[in-house]
Amino acid sequence: MNKQQFEQLIKEELKNILNESKLTAGDNTFNIDVSVNRNPTKEGIKIQLKPTPGTDMDSDEKAKVTMAVQEKLNNSLEPLGLQVNEDPDIRQATSDPNVLGFYIPLVQIKQMIVDAIKGS
Repeated sequence: MNKQQFEQLIKEELKNILNESKLTAGDNTFNIDVSVNRNPTKEGIKIQLKPTPGTDMDSDEKAKVTMAVQEKLNNSLEPLGLQVNEDPDIRQATSDPNVLGFYIPLVQIKQMIVDAIKGS
């Protein structure tokens, strides 16, 4: 796989996963925010699902939605050898208790690149 093919693969996968930066889970709609997490204990790609105005989930509903989204992301990312982890510090990162937080560890991104370069 050459560099151009690799870049195209990443773009296609991110497009499929992010689906125009919106996600609906049950009765809840979220805007997807992807950025870099620079926390040394969680370096990687940070994914936050920010609810649209008026979204209010109790703790049980939030847990169910979080599990469903994490499962969907992991199933979609599995062919790339990637997996999301729930961000345990999401409560400290935002004042909105309904934001869902995940991250893809940098070590997984590095391994994906190494595998692509080696052609495995």
